[in-house]
Amino acid sequence: MNKTHFTESPDPMCVAYGQQVQQLFELNTPAEMAEHLWEIYSGFQSYDQEAGHSPRKLDIFYTFRDLLFFCQNMAALKAA
Repeated sequence: MNKTHFTESPDPMCVAYGQQVQQLFELNTPAEMAEHLWEIYSGFQSYDQEAGHSPRKLDIFYTFRDLLFFCQNMAALKAA
């Protein structure tokens, strides 16, 4: 696999984001985080059925989906 090397210094904001992601995944692997997200979302679904309709349900699903994709992408990068 080809790896890209940057010759110029990276954007400080990107470095800060990278540090935050690194700290996040020091607690759990990306795969473990994805599993936790499924547990959280499943709990939300159960609660939502008991509590009734939530007008933010679709927004919450999209946030869940995006976080899940992020964790899956991080797991793929780690495996590469």
